[in-house]
Amino acid sequence: MTNDESLGQNLALLRSHGITRDPGEMENGSEGGWYYEQISLGYNYRMTDLQAALGCSQLTRIDDFVAKRNKLASQYDIKLADLPLDLPVIPSHAVSSYHLYIVKLQQHHPLSRLKLYDHLRSRDIGVNVHYIPIHLQPFYREMGFSPGDFPEAERYYRNAISIPLHPNLSENDQDVVVNSLREFML
Repeated sequence: MTNDESLGQNLALLRSHGITRDPGEMENGSEGGWYYEQISLGYNYRMTDLQAALGCSQLTRIDDFVAKRNKLASQYDIKLADLPLDLPVIPSHAVSSYHLYIVKLQQHHPLSRLKLYDHLRSRDIGVNVHYIPIHLQPFYREMGFSPGDFPEAERYYRNAISIPLHPNLSENDQDVVVNSLREFML
């Protein structure tokens, strides 16, 4: 590897908060298509002026975005109610922007999250897993953290999967997600 290639890899690692998806750089085997490892401490580089201007222009539409996400989340709540999933719970005194819509396989369910993830991805449904507990990352394990230190975070991680939710999600797209979940789970 040349010095330029090495520098490029190091800069990419710094820019991405020290996170890699490259199996050759990971300490553990991959758990699925979502898997990554934080192998060093990266940085939170600030946005450019252009990105700030784009963000400001989108702020004028934030109320519409949040309303649309809440409507879609309510539809998910209804359409998924009979499946063996734990759905998001938002306290009655709060409003969620539904940045993510995360469902969790119920602990007694015999199917694995990896199988569900693969099933949905095979149908071109953009699911993901958010987030791997930080204490399980190599960088933090080197600091003395171990599996079992935060059992609730680990339990959440084992069962959680994010399903598509964005302002441009159509009702038909949402039905495809729901029907694919139903096909897998029932």
